[in-house]
Parts: sequence; C-alpha cells; structure tokens
Amino acid sequence: MNDDAKNALISYRLERAAESVEAARLMLDNALPTSAMNRIYYAMFYAVQAVLITKNASFSKHGQVKGYFNKEFVHKGFFSVQWGKIYNQVFEYRQKFDYVDFEVPTIDVINEFVQHAEDFIGEVKSFLNCQRNDAA
Repeated sequence: MNDDAKNALISYRLERAAESVEAARLMLDNALPTSAMNRIYYAMFYAVQAVLITKNASFSKHGQVKGYFNKEFVHKGFFSVQWGKIYNQVFEYRQKFDYVDFEVPTIDVINEFVQHAEDFIGEVKSFLNCQRNDAA
C-alpha cells in the first residue's frame, strides 16, 4: 500500500473512531448503556486499526488486533501500559455486555470509558503525527 492509500485509510479509521464515540454519547443520553459500550469498544478498535496501518498489519479477528497492538505498540513503549490495560478491559466489557444475558454496564462505567475512548483517540493522533514527522 502506498503512502497516500495508507494516509487515506488512517484518516478513515480515525473518522470511524470519532463517529463511534459520538454514537456512544447519544446512546448513553438515550439510556442504551449496552449499545454505548459496544460503540466505545469500536471507537478504540478503529483507532487501534489506524495504528496498525503504520506497520502494514491487518487481522480478521479482534483478538489478533488486540494481541498485535499490545505486543508491537504497548510492550515496545509506543503507548503506555495503562492504555494497553484500558483497551484490554474495553475488549472484555464489549464481549461481556454483548454476549452475556442480563449483563448491563453501569452509567459510571460508560462515562469512564467514553472518556477513555476520547483520550485514547487523542493519543493515537499524537502517535500518528510523530510517525509522520519521523518519516518526513
């Protein structure tokens, strides 16, 4: 993939991430906490996918995306261990709240993680800007 195509795909993933955060807020405002958590997860997932593009990495399974992000970006110090833990937690929450009957996230959990998602997207943008500057 050439640089223009990479940059276009990164921008698209970041747009999807931002859209997912906005959707999470709308769902929270409309008392749909399970759907809000799903969108929070996808906001972070799309942001991670944008990061993976810098290594030409793409996976078909969410667990593979999570594993690669932790191995190549968290363990190597590009993102803090705390961000790795938050991404892992939102992955687990999404699994739990999407697939386990009668499990519903609290409003406090949603509020905490929607903020994490917004902050994480900011961290991803900073990382990507550094990558672009290093390449220039």
